[in-house]
Amino acid sequence: MNHARATALLERYFAGNSTLAEERDLQTYFRDTADVPPELASYAPLFAYWDRERQVSAPPRKVTRRLNWQRTLLAVAAALLLLLAVRGTYLWQQPNLTNFPVAERQPVDWSRYEITDRAEAARTLRAALTLTGELTDY
Repeated sequence: MNHARATALLERYFAGNSTLAEERDLQTYFRDTADVPPELASYAPLFAYWDRERQVSAPPRKVTRRLNWQRTLLAVAAALLLLLAVRGTYLWQQPNLTNFPVAERQPVDWSRYEITDRAEAARTLRAALTLTGELTDY
């Protein structure tokens, strides 16, 4: 790669218009070229930085799973507290039936509903049997 192409690629790189292949060409140019022109020498550390950082890796993390009794106890306590809060809210929202006059117990006078007349009893029985389909015309 010559100086003019490297300058053009740098302009595209800093404008955000370069492709990945062009960026790789720039990295190769600054890494492999020993005689970089002085006006482009200030960009060499930038591309060397990316090469160095690509080689850095995090140390492997040792994964251990042990039962933390404090965390377990805290989770159980939180679950119980949540259950108690839900139950308390449920009980608090239920209406108190003694405050309603409809719900008060009043004795029922069943004598009003008793059939005392034989003809009325026959009419009631005939109506009930007709509704159930058991009575046919005789």
